Amino acid sequence: MTALPSSGALYALLAAFGLIFGSFVTALSYRLPRGESVAHGRSHCPACGHVLAVPDLIPVLSWALNKGACRHCRTRVSWRYPAIEMLSAALFVGAGALAPDIPHLVLLLAMTPIMLALAIIDIEHQRLPNSLLLPLAILAVAWRWEGDKDFLTGMIAAAVTLVLGFGLDAVHKAISGRLGLGMGDTKLLAIAALALPLPVFLACAGMAGTVAVVIGLLSVRPANWRTQMTFGPAILASYWAALAAGSHLIGALLTAA
Repeated sequence: MTALPSSGALYALLAAFGLIFGSFVTALSYRLPRGESVAHGRSHCPACGHVLAVPDLIPVLSWALNKGACRHCRTRVSWRYPAIEMLSAALFVGAGALAPDIPHLVLLLAMTPIMLALAIIDIEHQRLPNSLLLPLAILAVAWRWEGDKDFLTGMIAAAVTLVLGFGLDAVHKAISGRLGLGMGDTKLLAIAALALPLPVFLACAGMAGTVAVVIGLLSVRPANWRTQMTFGPAILASYWAALAAGSHLIGALLTAA
């Protein structure tokens, strides 16, 4: 394995790339649920339709300099744009600090924008598009290849996760008439099972459940949290943390053993 150099220059570079990819995530998470092309069509103001130029597209800075408004029509621009860009930058820097080597860093950086876009789309639209889940699954296979290469265990864990998830959802739907753990959430957990060694995956799943319950209780009325919250962001946050810090967790488990 090629160890990662630790330097301020590296983190500054990762932060810059994180801001750039964060800007892409803002567009992807806005356009994809609306059926708009991500590859074609220049960015424009949703209010006045004016095509945005370079001064309008500098991550965070353009929003701040224009005081959170469109430079052309002065319509307010949501804080979601700089927030997503800054979160993306923080995740890129975190990946640089936690990834054990260069191949894992590259894979984690490739997964991060996809996972961030999925979390935002799930929060805003209660959807986890297959068009984003598929590349995430492919990257999960690559992650396993760079890890323990135990594809058989990964495939079995992913298959069991899918069966259990779909089964539990069917039982919950039959009893309550409402969705439980949705198909998209189940697919996300199966992708995590495909990528992670079993102890790390179990830790990831447990952490996701805990985070989901805490967020649900804090953000919505306790009596209605099961029908108002989305599990995807909690699963994605836990999965990212397991990818970034999984090697440290395995080391700690081996030391304890």
